Amino acid sequence: MRMVILLVLLTLSQALAQAPRLTTPEEVARVEVIRRALPAVVKISGILRDPQTGNEGPTNGSGFFYAPSRIITNYHVVQDLRDISVELFDGRTFPAQVFAVDKGIDIAILTVQGVTAPAQLSFGSSQNLPVGMGLVVIGSPFGQRNLASYGILAGVGPTSAEKNDLDPEIGAEIGDLLFTDARIVQGNSGGPVLDLQGRVVGVANATLGDLSGVGGVGVAIPGDLVRQSVSDLERFGVPQRGNLGATLLDLGELDPILLGRVGLLSTRGAMIEKVQPGSPAARAGLRPAQRDQRGKLVSLGDIILAVNGRTMRNASEVTQTIARYRPGDRVNLTIWRNGRRLDVVVTMIARR
Repeated sequence: MRMVILLVLLTLSQALAQAPRLTTPEEVARVEVIRRALPAVVKISGILRDPQTGNEGPTNGSGFFYAPSRIITNYHVVQDLRDISVELFDGRTFPAQVFAVDKGIDIAILTVQGVTAPAQLSFGSSQNLPVGMGLVVIGSPFGQRNLASYGILAGVGPTSAEKNDLDPEIGAEIGDLLFTDARIVQGNSGGPVLDLQGRVVGVANATLGDLSGVGGVGVAIPGDLVRQSVSDLERFGVPQRGNLGATLLDLGELDPILLGRVGLLSTRGAMIEKVQPGSPAARAGLRPAQRDQRGKLVSLGDIILAVNGRTMRNASEVTQTIARYRPGDRVNLTIWRNGRRLDVVVTMIARR
């Protein structure tokens, strides 16, 4: 152990001697991480049609090689994008196509044609990351490729930000997120978030607050979640996280008089609005809401109060909690039906 420490100190001292402008071991580590990672990071470009105006125009995001011909990025970067291309670190451009997507956590895989990755990034664990650790973000902010930013891990947890109004299913299955003061702005989406050992611990996703990044907080998808998704997409073509196969509605959106009639005084939980045939919810006998031809609620569906004993606040929390399970897992739901509290076991099945 003593010999290892001496070797590390010797390496750092040599690096500092060779680069006199670098004054601390942290600077040396940061510069080395960026130097090694840059060749693996790409700028993703394409043509996007504005759904509101119908106008078409260029747009861009970021991504990184994790395999010789495959790139990870955000789903929202390539959603409805045509004529996709990737620009490498050295300026060369190659066509790419979507291999698979995971809308639930906002991840997509691209296959690049005509080139082998000049470098690849590997994942590190995103579990138990200490708040305050250094993070490097690399990408193409505002279309300018090969730019890096540096900050700390500001926190880990769920976001209270509103859902994507255009497509609320994007990212709906993400539970905890990584928050950082490293700049993540338009064009950074899909780029790697690295620790100071050069391992991917997250994928840049969004900015809370000012979209320019000024005064905003960067948001990243945890690397463990992305790695599991990529493994599923490579093997099955679709993610394999838990899914009820039901449309859920927050109790806060319901008439409190209706809730009171069935004996519920709290708005914590989620009502089952619809159930997909053959889904885990259908197989477990969960009951959806009933509405008349005008869409007026006639009778409440089953109301999910808890998942494996953990009280649920709303529909998003139910979705995110269920997503942590895998095919074959048995999940106990505490529900409210016809004025009674019941326990129902739901078995997760593989997605197709």
